[in-house]
Amino acid sequence: MTQRLSGVSNEEATGVASEIIEASNLLLGRTSNLVRILSAHSPLLARWFLGLVAAVRQPNLGAVSDVRLRNLATIKTSMVNQCNYCATHTSIFGEALGLKEDDLAALKDDSYKSSPLFNERERAAIAWSEAMTRNTANRAGKHWDDMRRLFTDAEIVEISMASAMFNMINRLNDSFWTELETLEYNRKQGDAVKGRTVEQLEMFASGFATSGQAERESAKAIA
Repeated sequence: MTQRLSGVSNEEATGVASEIIEASNLLLGRTSNLVRILSAHSPLLARWFLGLVAAVRQPNLGAVSDVRLRNLATIKTSMVNQCNYCATHTSIFGEALGLKEDDLAALKDDSYKSSPLFNERERAAIAWSEAMTRNTANRAGKHWDDMRRLFTDAEIVEISMASAMFNMINRLNDSFWTELETLEYNRKQGDAVKGRTVEQLEMFASGFATSGQAERESAKAIA
């Protein structure tokens, strides 16, 4: 299938789109084709999207929960939704965080529930993300009871945010037929696992007012 919407290339990017690509390369290790699509067609929304993804997904950018737990939630969410694009991305990022081939294999079905590869907290986070994705988390029962017993409120919110965010991203990529980048390119995600700070994310956000105004004025002039 051919990607339904065009994305902006490094060479084509100007203004806000250029800022987004620069920030994505820094904070996420590379710029995905989805970010390029959003930057090409709605750059002002794409900036907020990128900031949210970085804060929720990456280590040391504001979230207080274990990044491995959040990553497990994103992998399971993408696998349940059968979004190959996102499952590939999140699995590669998981490898950069230390997940092994056997870990990823156990996530593909119910094997994780009894696998010694995951501890109790990890199994609970995976099960919770699966329940959220299947929209059964709204029911009272074991999944919620386990989350309340094993996690702080902040951890529950952040693990849930990771799953919810990727449910949205899964739908975007499946609907846009987003083309998967090369394995070598996606492994650059590992470059952003260490050495990134919340101050860098805040610096990216600090330019929104100035560049946003310029982008809006440019759009008015064209219209």
